[in-house]
Parts: sequence; structure tokens; C-alpha cells
Amino acid sequence: IIRLTDLFQNGRWKKIHREDDVRLKELASQIPDTILHSKSANTFKNYNYAFKLWCKWCAQFREVNSMPASDYHVSLYIISIMQSSGSVSKINQAIYAITWAHQIAGEDNPCETFMVKSVVEGAKRQLSKPVDKKDPVTPEMLLHLVKRFGLSSNLYDKRIVTMCLVGYAGFLRFSEIVNIKACDLNFSDEYVSIFIEKSKTDKYREGRWVIIAKSDQITCPVNMLKTYISLANICLGDDIFIFRQMNFCKSTHTYKLRSSGQLSYTRVRELFLEKMSLLGYDGLNLGLHSLRSGGATAAANAGVPDRLFKKHGRWASDKAKDGYVRENLHSLMSVSQNLGI
Repeated sequence: IIRLTDLFQNGRWKKIHREDDVRLKELASQIPDTILHSKSANTFKNYNYAFKLWCKWCAQFREVNSMPASDYHVSLYIISIMQSSGSVSKINQAIYAITWAHQIAGEDNPCETFMVKSVVEGAKRQLSKPVDKKDPVTPEMLLHLVKRFGLSSNLYDKRIVTMCLVGYAGFLRFSEIVNIKACDLNFSDEYVSIFIEKSKTDKYREGRWVIIAKSDQITCPVNMLKTYISLANICLGDDIFIFRQMNFCKSTHTYKLRSSGQLSYTRVRELFLEKMSLLGYDGLNLGLHSLRSGGATAAANAGVPDRLFKKHGRWASDKAKDGYVRENLHSLMSVSQNLGI
């Protein structure tokens, strides 16, 4: 079975081993590792896994080459994926991996031919399903959440309420919420700035600052965050996650944050849905992404300029940004109302 790293041993890469000049040979030896770092660690892992599956499939047949591959055999492989897994993402992963492998090896890419492109498009159309997008959280839901669970000194409840308000106001993904550290917070009189060390769209890991303003309402995310930090005895500046697992102290009937122990997606989702259910929202299609889409929807319907909107949510494209917004009835009606008829 060929791995992606094996491709640097043959073909055009043999020249590296034959280079006479020591300085050039040293520079050339750095090319493979640099190319592999052009993809994120996660992407490389997925490509490598998908490419090994392709090689394993090819090995079942006497005259099927994995490298260089023919467009005919790649097309047959796509059909087999369609029949076995019924997954569009698996097909995409296979195409990306095979393409990248051929680019590394300096071979013609079989995935660029009419046959493969047509088979992929046909497979996607046959396997396509309606996208099950989560309902956005609304300001009214958050108000109910705060009134019911956010006004007491119960740290267990205060944690999930704070996560919801901050996630909603900052358009934060789950991974961004749970990775907030005490040293990432900077409070001022009018706002809090949160440093997002790594994000899905921040491929060079430069980090981004998210600004969340104070409000005069009981749902103010800044005030709730301050209260939570004080209640949890978190020292600003410490290199420790602010949202962690908890222990219950029987003698005082109170909760205390553990010194370590990051919260899992499953646990936070469970806590979020539990609170929403107790508030009577169990009939809605809610998830943790409802916080990000809820904040984005509220901002869009309030007329926040696109440039600020996109920057605040750290979206790489307008298409990705627009996918989070659910226009309200007033906004949808405004289109035909402004046609002059």
C-alpha cells in the first residue's frame, strides 16, 4: 500500500538523491516536508487515510494501478464508494486525496477528465439530501435562559448560560468557546475582547480578536462572563481554560471547577439541550451551532454591514457567511416591497 509520503521516493523526486551540489541537495531535501505542511495536520491525515483506501481498493485487482491512475479506474472507484457508503463527503475526500497524490508525484491528474467529473457530479446528485440546518437561537430564548438559570450563584448553571451568551454574541464555534483561556480575556469599561487563538478559517494560526460590547440588559454577555469568572475564582492572565469540568462539594452543596479537564462537545450539547428542553424549546431543531447561527441571524436582520458581520464571525467567504443567516419575514418582504410596483 502506497502512502502519500512514499511518493517522494520516486519519479521526479529521484533527482533529489542524485543532486551533486551539497548545498542544493540540502535545500532540495526540505521540499517534501514543506509541501506536506501546505495542508493542515488534519487535512493531511484525512488525505493520507483516503489515499490508502484507494490503494487498498486497487490492490484487489490485477491490472489496476493506484499511481499513476487512469480516469476509468477512478470512476469505478467512485461508483464503489457510492454503493458502499452512500457518502458525498467520502467521494470528495477520495477525489481530493487522489488529486493531491498525482500532483505530488508530478503525474497527470485523472480526476480532471470529463469522465471522472461527470461520474462525481452524477453520484452527488443521486446521493444528495436536504441539509438539516439547526434552528437559530433567538434573543427571547436567551432571555428565558438567563431569567431561569443565570441569576443565581449556582456555578453549574452559570457556566452553560455564560457559554451560550458569549457564543451567541461572538458568533463562536464550539471549539472556539471551549478553548477560551483566562489569559485570552481583556475587559474594558465598555466591552470584552476575546483572543481566538485558533479557528477553522485561520489557516496560518495568526489568531483573531473578537469584541463583545456591554449592554444594559440582564442578557449582557460581558457582565455574565465577569460574574462567572468571579464566582469560579478564575484569575485573569492564567493559562487555563475558563470552561472546565466540575466537582460537586457535598459539604457546601456547591460546584467547583476542576484544575483541568476540558469539556467535550457531547457534554456541552447535552447541557444546552437539557436547559432548552426545560424552557419548553424541546420541539425545535437546536444544537450548539444554533448559537452561532442565532447571533449571525440577529445581526443580519438588524442591518449590520456585511464587512463587519463577516469579520466578526471569521468567515472566509460570503457563501459560508450567508449560510448561517435566517432572514425574518420583514426582510424577505422588503425585496418585493422595493420593486416599485
